[in-house]
Amino acid sequence: MCPPPVETTNEVRRVHAKQLAGLGIGAPLSTPGGLTQPKDDDAMPPLTPDQLLPVILGWINDNRAAVGAATNAQATSPLLTRPTGTPKDEEVAQAILSARKGDQAAAMAHLEASERLIQEVAKALDCTFVQLCDFADLTPDGLYLASGAYAGLWLTNHAEKPFAGVSFKGSNSKDAWTDINWVPFTPLRPEIAWGSQVHRGFYHNIFGNFTVEGKVQVPFDTLVEQLKNANLGQTKIHVTVRPFPRGGLCSLAYGEFLRRQSEPGFAGFNIGDAYSFAAPRICYEPFASEVRAHTLPGGGKYSFRIVNNDDPVPVMPPPPPLLVEAIKQYPFVHVGEGWKITPTGPTKMADEPPCLPPPSLGKMANKDHDPRRYYANWQATAHS
Repeated sequence: MCPPPVETTNEVRRVHAKQLAGLGIGAPLSTPGGLTQPKDDDAMPPLTPDQLLPVILGWINDNRAAVGAATNAQATSPLLTRPTGTPKDEEVAQAILSARKGDQAAAMAHLEASERLIQEVAKALDCTFVQLCDFADLTPDGLYLASGAYAGLWLTNHAEKPFAGVSFKGSNSKDAWTDINWVPFTPLRPEIAWGSQVHRGFYHNIFGNFTVEGKVQVPFDTLVEQLKNANLGQTKIHVTVRPFPRGGLCSLAYGEFLRRQSEPGFAGFNIGDAYSFAAPRICYEPFASEVRAHTLPGGGKYSFRIVNNDDPVPVMPPPPPLLVEAIKQYPFVHVGEGWKITPTGPTKMADEPPCLPPPSLGKMANKDHDPRRYYANWQATAHS
């Protein structure tokens, strides 16, 4: 077993440090919790990253058989990429300041320090983590309340069975506008999502234009360039998201990799599976059908969507109270093979399209959106 070459991680960090020069230092990047939800009597208080770390490490140690099975299969199961940490605000701020001064070495050092918590998780999984792109503190041109994508790369330290995972950051309170800006939107690049109408907030988060130091950058394009910088060769790359509910970014990015996999700039990537958690619906047809056509059994690519019990996020958009009345007017559909996890184990969900009728509002449980409940019910699932 050996970690990826130092040159690989350094090159990715170097490009990321250069990108940071255009970032502002504003709201904290690690706001605990998420969108304000109606309170449940047994809702759990949010955890800070430092509090969440021992929970994640404990979960990994309790599931060593599953970690080993995923490694042997050269595949990331949900347990390999679900846990992620959040960069420390002060280190990222110092990296930004150093990048602005042109001190790339100092910026890279601060970036490495900012990954302390997530590197502890990576070490427990025998992986190395490197940030790929960070637009979380920027806003797309013309959308001043929205935010951009944050993504990282997990590289296995198993040279004999290499695989990698691209993970997107989940949401926190400063991302609220991106999440609730769900009105269907026609992509500015008409080929994206096979021409489907897309969740407006998610589209701009990953495909929007971000002006940085007078130059326009697109998060997805930056992500692709950074993957090229990582020199992964034919290492299988899986795509996932850290909860929650940015599972939509995972699905959009995965769909774009599938759509463009025969292009010269993408042919070098060995794209594997997609794993989304607590994902809302993101697109109209034909997006879901096209993804399904590219992930048929036997093709070496699969798309999995994990839903915890009565989590309300996966039944949207449209949101309550519009949900039942507007579902025909806004025909968003889910992507991938859905599995519901409960205290008694997993249940296969019906595929979409057509869009499944939503449960009654009384049945939806905000507490089931909590990542700790996802972890708990995942324990009832045979995954090794």
